[in-house]
Amino acid sequence: GYLVEFDVIKSFLALLSHENGDVAMSVVNVLVELLDPLLLREDEEKAGEEEGKELSAEVRRRNVGLLARTFVDGGGLELLVSNIGRLEENVEAEAKGIEDILTLMEALLDLDRAGVLQQTSDNGDEEENKSVSVVALLCKQTLFLSWLFGRIEKKNEIDATATAPTSPVVLKLHASEVLSTILQHEDYSMQRCGVKLSCLPKYTCAFDDLDEKPAAISKSSKNDVEEKDEKVDGMEVLLQSIAVYRKADPQTEVECEFLENTFDALAATLLREDNVENFVEYQGIELMLRCLREKVHSGGGALKVLNFAVSGSARSVSEEAATNITDGNIKGVNDAYKKACETFIQAGGLKVIFPLFMARKGAIPCPALCSEAGSNLAKRAMSNSAHKDDNAKGALSKRAKKAAHARKKWLAEVEQNVIYIMYALTRYIDEKSPHDAHARLLVKFVEEDCEKCDRAVELCLKYDEKARIAEYHYFKSDEAEEAEQLGADVDLAALDAKLRNGGDVFHRGCAILSFACAGSTRCHRHVRDQLKLQGSGISVIKAGLAEFSSLLINGSQKDQIENYLSSI
Repeated sequence: GYLVEFDVIKSFLALLSHENGDVAMSVVNVLVELLDPLLLREDEEKAGEEEGKELSAEVRRRNVGLLARTFVDGGGLELLVSNIGRLEENVEAEAKGIEDILTLMEALLDLDRAGVLQQTSDNGDEEENKSVSVVALLCKQTLFLSWLFGRIEKKNEIDATATAPTSPVVLKLHASEVLSTILQHEDYSMQRCGVKLSCLPKYTCAFDDLDEKPAAISKSSKNDVEEKDEKVDGMEVLLQSIAVYRKADPQTEVECEFLENTFDALAATLLREDNVENFVEYQGIELMLRCLREKVHSGGGALKVLNFAVSGSARSVSEEAATNITDGNIKGVNDAYKKACETFIQAGGLKVIFPLFMARKGAIPCPALCSEAGSNLAKRAMSNSAHKDDNAKGALSKRAKKAAHARKKWLAEVEQNVIYIMYALTRYIDEKSPHDAHARLLVKFVEEDCEKCDRAVELCLKYDEKARIAEYHYFKSDEAEEAEQLGADVDLAALDAKLRNGGDVFHRGCAILSFACAGSTRCHRHVRDQLKLQGSGISVIKAGLAEFSSLLINGSQKDQIENYLSSI
């Protein structure tokens, strides 16, 4: 509080504009310490150990929030972005400065996400006087995204095994982490801020000496250079970063983490329809399918990206339509996702996705040895579990159990992403789709004695059971009892627990089965017989569809689910 009261922050902001970069970096280093989110996570009991010396958790939270708000209000974000451009990685002290700026940006994003940092618009209009996130300010007022993409695109001049805290490899990893955090924020994904990745403005530094630019060149060549350098194509940068691993696994933990961050960032951008259009245009779907065909580590992330590319956001069609009408845009809703599904099939995606749907062992992408899920420890632990060796299970170390858990999580994510992709195909592919896409999709369920229908039944029953168990456990939990005492809607909370633990996947499995049943009487009869053999019935699928429909608002998606209900 005193730092704000006595205008120390104003002095810090002034020093960030100092012509001596060392002065500015010293200020950044101090701010990193003052705005460390870990300060808010300390135990309140520990804060009370030395009464009068330690601040309570609430006071500490308020002071950190006030400090962060004042810094951002004073233009701190713009100053940080300007400073990062004048630092050279090949100078150890300046590389440390870049690392500190990235750490400070990450801290501000964490504080904002925790609700500590709240920004308000200077406009007096009540409608516009709403909280403005750090992500929105970075996208609207700075060129930070362009700098991050430029740093990720930059090739490392040293070996990937470098472990120095400020080595180029570590800086590249840190840049990918910050980029992933920004692009996964709802303000970007909901198109409240920022532009599509393919046309980001080029990064420029306020400290650049314009007098040092080269002498004038011919007018024609100057225009060519300007056209080429005016924009940064973030979509191309992400795809090229992934393409390096389309045939080979990452060799170190740093590489592995960088690749995961890149996939997370790319998947998040595909919640925006304008980015999906560029992703399809740049043959992103073909690249993801290539990763899957090679069965390398990148295949796991490729499935996640494909899921987002063909599914879009969780918002229903009618909600998006309402948004478009409000903006005066009469463009067809979800056209980009429909085109992505059609491109997926045209590129031979059915030959890739159905073996994964059937859980063929040879089709599942293998995690890299440098990852926890692909380590030899994870393989041994899973092998012991598969052979039901109780003695071996009891002897597993905590490290082995953690590795086995990572392996199971990897396989579960593969399975769930495949189900989401399959559902998106059945949702968007219709009889008007080109290249006989609808018929080609439907015939897959009929061939081989309807084995895909058997698998769909198996998955539906599996996730239905998981969802019901999660719902039961919630009702029996202390959390439910506390919620009831507070007057909260316990049924709604139980539904949330159910959906998060398999219910959402179950709904989509029911829709996949219904697509096959509605399109083929042979599949319909086979599914009914298979459900009876499993001691179940078509009523389970209908109940799943009914619950799914109740969660959707009016639109084509809801209409499709209700048509399935009447058809089966």
